[in-house]
Amino acid sequence: MGTEFNERVAKVAVDIIETIKERLVANDVSHAEYRAAWTFANRLAESGELPLFLDVFFEATAERTTFDNLPGSAGSVQGPYHLDDHQELLLPYRMPMRPDEPGEPFLFTGRITDLDGRPLAGATVDAWHAGNDGTYSGFNPAAPQGNLRGIMATDSNGVVRFASVRPAPYQIPHSGPTGEFLLMIGRHAWRPAHFHFMLSKDGYQPLTTQIYFRDDETIAGQGDIAEAVKDSLLIEVGTGDDPTIAAEYGLPIPYQTGNYTWALRPAG
Repeated sequence: MGTEFNERVAKVAVDIIETIKERLVANDVSHAEYRAAWTFANRLAESGELPLFLDVFFEATAERTTFDNLPGSAGSVQGPYHLDDHQELLLPYRMPMRPDEPGEPFLFTGRITDLDGRPLAGATVDAWHAGNDGTYSGFNPAAPQGNLRGIMATDSNGVVRFASVRPAPYQIPHSGPTGEFLLMIGRHAWRPAHFHFMLSKDGYQPLTTQIYFRDDETIAGQGDIAEAVKDSLLIEVGTGDDPTIAAEYGLPIPYQTGNYTWALRPAG
């Protein structure tokens, strides 16, 4: 059976195509320049960087258009580094990591509620983040499989707490065609440090989001190449020195702390 007519694709895709044609004319793009762009697009596909390119330049716009005017907590881009086989962690939650995992020890506390502030117990929290070197396990062969990735659940108060290391700012892959394009348009390749989260609970709309650090100099400096940072997703970083908590979560003293509360929208 062939592909059927799709009214939505016909409307949106044709509008985008016609807009590109208009800009080609408006900017007097030559046939040689068109062929250069064709070659670049082909190199993007061959290098495997097409998903990276699309996420960097377009995902944040689509995410904001979809979710920014809805009630509940703000979402953010998913990015290309999520994996489908994250390990389900056991209490007390501690991200899988190497014994000598570099980075500042960090204790994150999250709370999930409904729109009226009632805690949501048993919500699933799928979390992942880059290491201190700015790379992700599963994409950096030097990192163990599943490093700094895990699935957890909120307790009866809607709270989830886990120990990890503070992620570092990083540059997106920039040695291939995406990096060449950034150089040509005068853009940097940096993303500020962040935790990734996918939150879900039966009866509620899932939320994909990120948490950033207010003291991250990347945000105040060059900014985020993916344009995904939102003010409502910034957290203050504190210092913890509770010996009981440190012992429970395997943290040295002092350790950094951060917390955030999410409100999920009901399904439908």
